[in-house]
Order: sequence, then structure tokens, then C-alpha cells
Amino acid sequence: MAKTFISIFMFLFLSVGMTAQEVFKQILDSSNKVLMDNHEDVGIRKIALFKVDALTYLNTQVMAEINDTTSELTPERMTHLIAMRDSQAYYMYDYINSFLKEYGRMKRQAEKDRVLRIFRDASVSNPLYNDPDRQFVLAYYNREDFLTQFSLDTDWVKAFEEAKKKLRQ
Repeated sequence: MAKTFISIFMFLFLSVGMTAQEVFKQILDSSNKVLMDNHEDVGIRKIALFKVDALTYLNTQVMAEINDTTSELTPERMTHLIAMRDSQAYYMYDYINSFLKEYGRMKRQAEKDRVLRIFRDASVSNPLYNDPDRQFVLAYYNREDFLTQFSLDTDWVKAFEEAKKKLRQ
């Protein structure tokens, strides 16, 4: 009986969660819209592609933990995971926007390089999952054809704090 109740509760929770993925879903939807807009600038679409990939990576990691049958998933843990995903999505969005603002403000190439280096380093030095597949999570890291040269495996909250701190120095 208890397992049935928990199963029904989880189904309802997931159903509501799937329709109310506020921050995560909004950022993913808007990024996908930009990505698919053939009239948009290629550079803007590449930024949107990074956002989609970073959000997809984040969601994959969260869903793997939710679907992990070796541990018990409590309603509290489920709520925490969804909230963490929303928070990470928000900070990733803010991180990229702050990077673009700072980068765009710089006049000289040396200043632009410094801003890029600060944000790149903060991204790679603050992993969220410590994913051993470095080639995958660093797919954008050394891509000079992408402005968003960040790791997919990033704790965006910590990385954002580190980048802000280093920008003030």
C-alpha cells in the first residue's frame, strides 16, 4: 500500500514538475527558439547552442540521479534536485549574460582576453559533478569559434561568484 501511494505521489509530482519547470524550461525554450531562428546572427545562435547543451547536460545528470534505482528517492530529495536544476539554470544564464556584458564593455583585445580567461577558468575550476569524461564536458572549452568556451560540468553558482570576485581584482 505504501509503495503504491509513493508511486502515485511520485507520478503526480513528476506530472506537475514537468509542466511547471519554471526557470529551467523557460531558459531552455528561449535558447532553443534562438538556436532555431535562421534569421538570427550566427554568434548569437552559437551562444544559444551552448546554453541548450549545458542545460541538456544538467538535466541528464539530474535525471540520472532521479532514476537511480540503487538509492531511495524521497519527495524531499526530488524537490531538492529540481530546485537545484532551476537554480543552476538561472545562474548559467546569468553567468553567460554577465560574461557577454563584461566582454562587450572591453575596448582592447587584451582586456577581452582577460575577461574570457576569468570566466573560462571559473567554469572549469568549479565542477558540479566532477565528470570524468573531460573530453565531453570540455567540448567548448578550447573552441575559438565559440565565445562561450566554458565547461558543461560547472557549478554555475560557485563559478559566478568566483568570476565576479576575480573581475573586481
